[in-house]
Amino acid sequence: MTAVLTINPSPNSRTKVAVDAADPSFSTTLAHGLDVLATFRSHGGSLSNADLATHTGLSRPTVSRLTYTLEQLGYLKRDAKGRFELGLGVLAAAYPVLSSLKVRQLARPLMRDFAAYTGGTVSIAMPFGLDFIYVETLRTTDAVPHVPDVGFTGTLATSAVGRALHSLSTPEELAAYVASVKAERPEEADYVLTRTLPDIELCKERGFAVSLGEWRREIFGVAAPLYRTATGDRLSVNCGIPSFRFSAEQIERECGPRILGLARSIRSLVANS
Repeated sequence: MTAVLTINPSPNSRTKVAVDAADPSFSTTLAHGLDVLATFRSHGGSLSNADLATHTGLSRPTVSRLTYTLEQLGYLKRDAKGRFELGLGVLAAAYPVLSSLKVRQLARPLMRDFAAYTGGTVSIAMPFGLDFIYVETLRTTDAVPHVPDVGFTGTLATSAVGRALHSLSTPEELAAYVASVKAERPEEADYVLTRTLPDIELCKERGFAVSLGEWRREIFGVAAPLYRTATGDRLSVNCGIPSFRFSAEQIERECGPRILGLARSIRSLVANS
């Protein structure tokens, strides 16, 4: 049976502010404000100041000042009960990032075809600390157990997309990732050393990676690396497939080579655009 590692979501993927505070150029107040915003990643819905204080470890007075400021700037808003939700300022801040990724528009027709073939969700991802983040996602049906959208994050350690992204890493980047896992998510460390790293090497050899229920039991994942941008960003394409649609053997034999072909087609579109 495939081993499954359960990872508790983390609101952010960097070490605690106290570690960074020794750097005179580091703004602790700004980091605390971003921690407040990041809390909404792993705790959906509205949150009170008390909730945010609990999740961030900050004092209630500090959180109150931060939420007041973020509300005034449009990054937070209040619901009918006076609790906080993310505001449109967050979306506006993200727009330049998304609009600069032309691959999103170019790849959509190809992604749609692959989603129709698998009955799953096809996404383009980039690394985000110890996690991945989706910058594009497409599906042809909602009759699946997992329906992520742009901005969704998950751990690199147990996912096919994480292995595909890391297949584009330099040895130095991979060593830094392992060190960060040991420091920030020690519960993932053994898994990364015994499963993730060997599967990254396998992805380099055959051009695609799989995750057979490791991240979520009901999802089979298959992914292929795309490319590195001129600024060094890594991108990959992946598909989350309901486990009842394909056997593990079919994922390896059929879906893996197909997503490798999808990645090649996307790279060709980008190169000729």
